[in-house]
Amino acid sequence: MGDTNRDRAVRVEGMLPRVLRTLFKPDPNDPLPVGQMRMMRLLAMKTWTPSNLGEELGLSVSAVTQMANRLDSIGLVLRVEDPTDRRVKHLTLTPLGREMMSTRQERRVQRLESALEHVPPARQIEFISLLEELMVAATKASETADNSLFMEAEVEQKLPLPPVYVLEEK
Repeated sequence: MGDTNRDRAVRVEGMLPRVLRTLFKPDPNDPLPVGQMRMMRLLAMKTWTPSNLGEELGLSVSAVTQMANRLDSIGLVLRVEDPTDRRVKHLTLTPLGREMMSTRQERRVQRLESALEHVPPARQIEFISLLEELMVAATKASETADNSLFMEAEVEQKLPLPPVYVLEEK
């Protein structure tokens, strides 16, 4: 391993995406494109307005609306009127959408569990601790760096840790 932060950053930058692609490669059981799955993952956290969702995903409101229309047409997303302003619509998952995301999460957890079986328990705990530390460091770095570099990472950071696919209670 290199002696400088840059050497280590180059190595992590090369490894981390490969590890994530290996663990969480697209599943033939996931019938949706990656962009729609990212939208579904955010909707699994809570309800969103199209404009807020677009901001989180870095998409225009019209692109979010088109994706929502597709997901609505196959019964995964629902538009709900805001109780305080009928002009505002919120997007939320249908029960079928929640079930799909829950099943997807379980498959992903099982893949990770299978990989972790090859790592001693003490190293697993150390690894999780290091990931948590890296998450804090990445958040601090994103506050001082060019925002466009961290935009996608910030969306992922805002996602809760498991259980991810639980809707907020109102």
